[in-house]
Amino acid sequence: MSEKKWELEDFIEQNQQRVYYQMARLQIDEEKEEYFQEGLVAMWRAYENYKPDKGPLATYMNFQIRNRIVDVFRKAMVEKKYLEQAGHERNVEIKSGNYSQVNGKKTSMEVDGGGDPQEMIDQSNENVFLKFTALLTEKQKVWFRGAIIEGLSNQEIADREEVSLEAVKSWAKGVKKKLRKKDWDGD
Repeated sequence: MSEKKWELEDFIEQNQQRVYYQMARLQIDEEKEEYFQEGLVAMWRAYENYKPDKGPLATYMNFQIRNRIVDVFRKAMVEKKYLEQAGHERNVEIKSGNYSQVNGKKTSMEVDGGGDPQEMIDQSNENVFLKFTALLTEKQKVWFRGAIIEGLSNQEIADREEVSLEAVKSWAKGVKKKLRKKDWDGD
């Protein structure tokens, strides 16, 4: 490869098929634009971070694109599962009598379906989120916010917090351990 730095538009035009190829391999049909954008960002980052002594650029870009798309896909699946579970819990709560418990207080449910259902689900999600994060240390909350909510990698969190990668991995391990231990049905 020559020493010339590519312009972003030329680079995308010449390499965008790599992203489409990885999306096809992963059988991604919905939200194509989101995955395509993530793939382009991963491809450009791979180009910027490429070290010629480590191997061919094409292989490195394909690897980075595929892994980023898989990460985004996994995150979307976790969010979808979480929202489905919260919606299910909310439906059970709504259908179990004439009362609903919000913030520890029983409130009457109107027969005509009073209240915005999305607002009630958002409140329920907020309560579950606050209950979970109350179990975490401050550093674990930093990892949770960065990795789960913002979608950052452990390395990006370590860079932002100016700590070692091993420290961030330790925070993640603690969060995952607490998630597995917590009796979510018993609360």
